[in-house]
Amino acid sequence: MNTARQQFLLTIFLLGGSLLIGLLTYRPALPPEPEITTLMKKQEPGPELQLKKQPPAPASPPTPVAVKKERFFSRLLPLVLARNQQVQQLRDDLVRLTEKVEEGIPLSGEEWSDLQRLARQYRIRGPFHDPGRLLEKLLRKVDLLPPSLALAQAANESAWGESRFARDANNLFGQWCFTEGCGLVPKNRPEGMNHEVAYFDSWQASLAAYYRNINSHPAYKPLRDIRAQLRAQNLPLDGQQLALGLEKYSARGSIYIESLQRIIRVNKLDRLDQPRPAAEKSTRQQRS
Repeated sequence: MNTARQQFLLTIFLLGGSLLIGLLTYRPALPPEPEITTLMKKQEPGPELQLKKQPPAPASPPTPVAVKKERFFSRLLPLVLARNQQVQQLRDDLVRLTEKVEEGIPLSGEEWSDLQRLARQYRIRGPFHDPGRLLEKLLRKVDLLPPSLALAQAANESAWGESRFARDANNLFGQWCFTEGCGLVPKNRPEGMNHEVAYFDSWQASLAAYYRNINSHPAYKPLRDIRAQLRAQNLPLDGQQLALGLEKYSARGSIYIESLQRIIRVNKLDRLDQPRPAAEKSTRQQRS
């Protein structure tokens, strides 16, 4: 065999061997491994991996209306009774001074100063020359309010003590103030208005301001007139009757009065009103 033929056969042998080795060692390429995050998205967790969802906390059941009313009245009524007692003590002092004047005994300088200060607090305009006449005007204003009326108005104005103004400002009667920062700005205050709902340190302070407002503001003179008539006839101070003098307390007018009377009637608040008042010795304060 010549040399060329030997080289050809050797080449064929080598190529065949390489092909055989390649077939024996071939591994198909695997697809690229997906991102672990992709797998986590696609796989459904097994039962052992599924976390139990915590049930939402049960909502607190709403307070029954009867309980809400009872709590409100129980807290406010003692304050109303205490306020009436304070007003009655002041009124007794005015009656004593009236009797003194009627007997021709001059008032001391301190007594006269106290009367003038009280007159300014209750919006009685001076000048003050006649102590008898001043006492007469004061006795029409320094007077009690029926508990039924105070409770009904507070319930109406404060939503049984749960309104924003009652909770955040101790304001039970919706009273306004007009100095920036003196209270809370109503959310729906009309543009151009500058009033705020007054802030009070306590319910007692709110109640005291309410008494002073009802007993001094010109808008509530009708209430004071009804009260004076009841006193002149030695009749109890009736909350439903005095409510008739509060038409200007709310823009709702007569509807507001009816709502107060309904609160008094439905909740039987009239039983809290004072009994027939004892006749006061002096009769000068009954004159208008």
